[in-house]
Amino acid sequence: MARAVAVLAVAAALLAGCGEKPEPAASRATAVSGTVDLERPAPGSPDAGTTAGHRAPDATGSTTRASLAFRGRVAPAASRVTLRRAGGRATSVEVAGDGTFRARARPLERGANRFVLEGRAPGLKPWKLDIAITRR
Repeated sequence: MARAVAVLAVAAALLAGCGEKPEPAASRATAVSGTVDLERPAPGSPDAGTTAGHRAPDATGSTTRASLAFRGRVAPAASRVTLRRAGGRATSVEVAGDGTFRARARPLERGANRFVLEGRAPGLKPWKLDIAITRR
């Protein structure tokens, strides 16, 4: 009888571990992500004006030419990337199989030029980057 109780106790202990919750699956991406090889502006106070305050760009660049090319990477690699002048039409950016891309902002007028870089993929939130390029 004692042996039967011991067997039941061991069986109960083994079965108790069977009800554990499985490890959560690796989280799936919910948004497109990306990076570019442009500078990040220094943080400024909210009332510091449009270049350092609340309307500061996410990335900046400068040139003396009428165009500026820059590189980046987007994930997932199958994302569609576009670059558009603020308030203008979007132009497609070719994305390589590994997610790298090279975008060219043009034509640049003297002074400040604003662009929006965007990555989209079906079922994911888009990635957007506000870019300010200064032509000196």
